[in-house]
Amino acid sequence: MNVAFFRTEHERYRRRRPSVRAARSDARAIAEKWQHPEIGDDLVLLVSEVVTNAVIHGTAGRGSRVQVTYRLLDDRLHVDVRDAASGRPRVLRAASVRGELRERGRGLIVVASLAHRWDVAPRVIGKSVWFEVLLHKRTAPATEEPADGT
Repeated sequence: MNVAFFRTEHERYRRRRPSVRAARSDARAIAEKWQHPEIGDDLVLLVSEVVTNAVIHGTAGRGSRVQVTYRLLDDRLHVDVRDAASGRPRVLRAASVRGELRERGRGLIVVASLAHRWDVAPRVIGKSVWFEVLLHKRTAPATEEPADGT
């Protein structure tokens, strides 16, 4: 399959909680800049969940960074969040063993429900959690047919 990348952009963040807010802001800005505001809300939520996991749950060396790469394809936006932490994040059940809803640990459930596709890819150092959001194709307004059928 031959896929053309229309645009690529990289953002790097320190592994600190304020970086999540910056990543959300950058995600919204990219959706607007690349003229796809229709995916903005989902993109912000997806980036927020994955960057939060990398910042809070990842165990990596002091000073390590989280890199977010956005690739605009013809029909979707591919986002790759890479960090230096080892391990493979996994989807947890929304409810605990006692049947109570979990307050935490639902991030990948959100990713699995909103993203078109997603996965985790091991790297030589760390891992990448990637996801794709389908772009809504803009269609021209339908033209009305003449009343007499001609």
